[in-house]
Amino acid sequence: MSKRIDFAKERRAQGRPLNAGVRELARLIEPVARQHGIDLQARLKEASARKSEEERLLTERLQESVVPLFIDSAGQPDRIGSCVLVRLDSDFFAFTAAHVVRDAGSALLLAPSEGRGGKLLPLPPCTAHLNFSGRDNDLDVGVLVLPAHQLGPFRQHVFLASTEIDQDDLPDDQGLASFYFVLGYSGSRTQVKVSKAKRHIHQQSFNCSTYPVNAAEYLQEEMSQAENPRSQDSASRKPSLES
Repeated sequence: MSKRIDFAKERRAQGRPLNAGVRELARLIEPVARQHGIDLQARLKEASARKSEEERLLTERLQESVVPLFIDSAGQPDRIGSCVLVRLDSDFFAFTAAHVVRDAGSALLLAPSEGRGGKLLPLPPCTAHLNFSGRDNDLDVGVLVLPAHQLGPFRQHVFLASTEIDQDDLPDDQGLASFYFVLGYSGSRTQVKVSKAKRHIHQQSFNCSTYPVNAAEYLQEEMSQAENPRSQDSASRKPSLES
């Protein structure tokens, strides 16, 4: 049996010399920039601050479309997963993982009324479509079809439009100019504050930027890159399904 490769460790190892190279390049250019009256360090700080602000604004926007899901567990809200809200023409959907819907069983699904939290409200009656057999290489997808006239806790949220969704199943962009932005919610109880009396919740989100995995990692995991275009540590700039 061939030795498993830690691709995440490899990516970190490759990133360190790349970052060092960028710093060295900036050091070499700085004297030339200074001769032309350019404050290179100030420009770099401005670019870094601009990127951070763009990611902050993107996070705030996506928090209105990527929503944590809860169930009532012995009178205490218990987070079970999350969903991505999508509107296609006049139809409304909540995309999640199939195992989230199955794990909920007959329990009532709840969601906060606002992006950063809000009052937990029950989901409206909806139709669920599942695709999950339990095999490691299966697509774990659940789609909740929401009634347009009764969106419940999703009424004040933002549904992603068809122009923001990859409906054509385009391949991952392997170029360095494009990155993948991941947003989700931790399963840790320390990242969520619940007021049991008011049924009000404040959920901390997390995010990161990453790049798509290569073909060798798909091969090692015995996964089809065509059927699973984005792995668990790589999601599109538009939000991915997160459990």
